[in-house]
Amino acid sequence: MNYVDSDDQLVSIAQIVRRCPTITLRRGFTRAYRDWAGQTQYLRVAITGSPVADQALYDLGSDPYVEITAIFAIQGTDNSGSTPQYWPLAASDSSMWNPNINTDMPLRYCYVPQAQFALNPTPDAVYGLTVTAIVQPKEGAAQVPESGLIKYRSGIESGALGYLLSLPGQAWTNPVEAERHRRAFQASVNNARAEVQRAFNTGSVRTRPRAFIV
Repeated sequence: MNYVDSDDQLVSIAQIVRRCPTITLRRGFTRAYRDWAGQTQYLRVAITGSPVADQALYDLGSDPYVEITAIFAIQGTDNSGSTPQYWPLAASDSSMWNPNINTDMPLRYCYVPQAQFALNPTPDAVYGLTVTAIVQPKEGAAQVPESGLIKYRSGIESGALGYLLSLPGQAWTNPVEAERHRRAFQASVNNARAEVQRAFNTGSVRTRPRAFIV
């Protein structure tokens, strides 16, 4: 995932809310980007690792710029034979797992906030895992993911303006324009969410299998 400096994204916003302090501009932009990412689940990263025998719970670690909010999919790999074997792990409710089941190749996973996951059955050996995690920018991060801005920059900027223009008692306060930008932001969210539901393909898709990794 490529990142860009947060402050470099504020130019267009600053031209509309003149005299707004940079720290407030940054907060408005990051707030909008976080909200957009949370509603659309557009931003994703692939994390690879190897679970070990007899351990069910794993931590996905941390990043200085983004935080994990959910898991989209997990793919397992068994390299013990001459040819690697791959399989998808199914998302599952851990309250339904049998605690007395024998250790084995993991077939299910459960996301555990924050940024952890559990496997079932508990692994009986070392396997490879590729986790597709859904992320959002961290509050106040110096850098933000570039991918969401490539197609939806104007919508995210509208989200920031919807917030900033609604701040009461400021020289730039404009409730009418704030509402207009909020509507533009929500339209951007809806478009991005529809793209995610199409698995980032063009056009409409009536039915599709769940992808392993995006």
